[in-house]
Amino acid sequence: MNAVLLIAKKEIQIALRKKLIAALAIVIMGLLSIALYTGYVAYNQQRVIIEQAKQENRTEWLEQGDKHPHIAAHYGTFVFKPKTILSLFDFGLDTYTGTSVYLEAHYQHEFMFRPAQDHSSMIRFGELSAAMVFQILIPLLIIFLAFTAFTEERENGTLKLLISQGVSYSSIIKGKIIAYVSILFAIVIPFFVIAFILSTAITDSGSIPDVGLRVLFLLIVYAIYLSIFVAFSVWVSMQSSTGRNALLTLLTCWILFTIIIPKTTANFGESFYPLPSMKMYREAIQKDIRNGLDGKNPKIAREQQLKKEYLQHYKVDSIHKLPLNFEGMRMQAGEDYGNKVYDIHWERLIDIFNHQNRISSLSSFITPYLAVRNVSMGLAATDLNTSIHFQKITENYRRELVRKMNLDMAQNSKYGEFYEYKAGKNLWKTVKGFHYKTMSAYEILRQYLIELLSLCCWGLIIFFLLNYSSHKKKPVL
Repeated sequence: MNAVLLIAKKEIQIALRKKLIAALAIVIMGLLSIALYTGYVAYNQQRVIIEQAKQENRTEWLEQGDKHPHIAAHYGTFVFKPKTILSLFDFGLDTYTGTSVYLEAHYQHEFMFRPAQDHSSMIRFGELSAAMVFQILIPLLIIFLAFTAFTEERENGTLKLLISQGVSYSSIIKGKIIAYVSILFAIVIPFFVIAFILSTAITDSGSIPDVGLRVLFLLIVYAIYLSIFVAFSVWVSMQSSTGRNALLTLLTCWILFTIIIPKTTANFGESFYPLPSMKMYREAIQKDIRNGLDGKNPKIAREQQLKKEYLQHYKVDSIHKLPLNFEGMRMQAGEDYGNKVYDIHWERLIDIFNHQNRISSLSSFITPYLAVRNVSMGLAATDLNTSIHFQKITENYRRELVRKMNLDMAQNSKYGEFYEYKAGKNLWKTVKGFHYKTMSAYEILRQYLIELLSLCCWGLIIFFLLNYSSHKKKPVL
């Protein structure tokens, strides 16, 4: 153990003397600070805007005046996706998924106000976030830090001296890995201190009920990810004859892991499982509502059947004699059928997304970058699964709003008197304000079991490679 600590101490001293490593560390810390600050500014600005718009929209709904409930259902309301505290660390897909949606009767509108729409085409290369620095840039620092781990010792003859004194390859490997991990901790710990100060200074909207647990999981995941890069860099250096070869190999792997494979994976997903255009998607929904899911049950026939059922149930011969407004029940039945059609098409769309994401998940066994990227977005509540969950909650809210308007119309007005009946603020108050809470951290992690398994596999593979190589090396060079 003494030998391991002495080697680690020596490696730290050597690294501190290298101006390149110091320069890279300063650059990384600078980028982390900039990313954290810009993330905080973006979070704070959007949070204030969303809260203000949310209050104004709620006031507009309550103060819309007396009107027919169905007109109120079309008057509708907006709901807004809350900006989560962890989004200042990992922006994820928030830039692309939109921040608000308009809710009204008969229609499921798409999300609006996507920040990416206001950016140039450079947005496709990603935004500078703290997560991006951890996922892409710090591994680059690790490469420049560790590519000479064994090659320099071999070229200087110190490796032979260490082995001749009875120091095992295993001890040398452990010492170097401990040294590089310690250097990384020294670089990133100030970042976490700043992040902690910011998080305590911000009052979150409560959309994430388990922030602390998510932060803990993020720390564990990134610690594993960066440790994998450290161990892999040491192994490559161990297997390389010169430092130049080690650096070239590691840089090639870095480009493959963080750029080429993720982009290729995304292209494969889009090619194998293409998404329909929005126009085709909307037309298919309207066609099924108009003609029926089987194409043989048109809207008029469904309404006639509904009328017949109500007349038989209440044993009357005219809808005017019904104890309720049939028009309200007809509208709600239309909503229910439209919701059924929408759910079927929505599930088909989600199935395509899931197939595309499955390719990305399985590709994490080829590159650990995809694993940590997906899990990081999930824990930060900026991933696709959280966006889908939010859309489901908003759609349920829309349906409940429309149902209350239609049922009030059916229960409190007469058939044929559309404009005569008007509801007021007492009805509008029955529609509670919209509040959203994300899935729990455990629910999110269950959706990324493949990525978590791949990180474990990467760790085991690197451990096996280092262990095998250390035993395979001859004691005398």
